[in-house]
Amino acid sequence: MTANLSISLSQTHQTVSNMLLVAGDGRNVGKTYFACQLIRYLSKKYQVTGIKTSPHLHAFQPDDLIIHQDENCIIIQEKKINTKDSSLMLQAGATKVFFIMAKQKNLEKAFKILKKELDDSIIIAESGGLNEFIIPGKFIFIKDHYETIKKQQYLKYKPLIITRQGDQYDLTIEEIIQDLSISDQLVYHNKN
Repeated sequence: MTANLSISLSQTHQTVSNMLLVAGDGRNVGKTYFACQLIRYLSKKYQVTGIKTSPHLHAFQPDDLIIHQDENCIIIQEKKINTKDSSLMLQAGATKVFFIMAKQKNLEKAFKILKKELDDSIIIAESGGLNEFIIPGKFIFIKDHYETIKKQQYLKYKPLIITRQGDQYDLTIEEIIQDLSISDQLVYHNKN
């Protein structure tokens, strides 16, 4: 008799049903632009929190609002208006935005630390790593029209694949939101 060694994602991943997770097939495929479009659209009616992750440590300023810092990760709450991706999320209408800098092996620990700061608002996360331990309400994967998918490992998570050609996407934000059945899948606070 052999043991069944297959483990379902629900046994190894935490469900975060109020999260829309945006990842992509490399750099410059429009992940941040798309995440900001989602924030811009949803923040008209709902409270939205933005999360941006990076496996690299970036320079930060002494006056940045550091939520947590140790040898494994840095978590900053974005408050500034500039050209950083996390600031663009804030400018798009997110109520709060957090920037996590942590290598993949430390990202789950960093997210557990950040969870203390999160409420039940809609979360738009731009991350190439959260899918390793989170089942979001919806996983959106951005790819370039002219390219085959290089990051095949993402396909096992059954993402909604959105193709970008120039500054256009094959689905509109409205079509995506309609596909989400937002009232069924996402827990949210109405802004009013």
